Amino acid sequence: MAMDDRPHPEADRPHPEVDWEAVEHSPEFRDLVGKRRSFVVPATIFFLAWYMGFILLAGYAPDFMAESVYEGLTVGYVLALTQFVMVAVLGLWYLRKSDREFDPLSEAVVDKVMREDVNRGDRFDRTGAHSETTAPTTTPEPRA
Repeated sequence: MAMDDRPHPEADRPHPEVDWEAVEHSPEFRDLVGKRRSFVVPATIFFLAWYMGFILLAGYAPDFMAESVYEGLTVGYVLALTQFVMVAVLGLWYLRKSDREFDPLSEAVVDKVMREDVNRGDRFDRTGAHSETTAPTTTPEPRA
């Protein structure tokens, strides 16, 4: 396969013409990342604290966890079930916040990129960049 026949390395990437570094430094993208992070980090800390609290109680307070709440239902079972409830609540809360805040912000980033045509220009264009300096390739003649 000749060098010119190779597929362009960015041919299979979506929107290879977009300067992703410029998008990353745009105020709209930074706003999106900041708002998403301001939700995800506290939610993750809360989840891990709740889970670790449950584990610590199970390990260091077995008498408390074994107390009956209602006809055989113990504090340990109730706290274990709240783990599922908490995951469902956090997941639904994230979906709602994503739908109302994060998705419109991400659409604003995409609209800006498409509207302003933030592209790479010739910065990363490799097609024909070395055509003047590179000698033409010839295939060697087969030996008899």
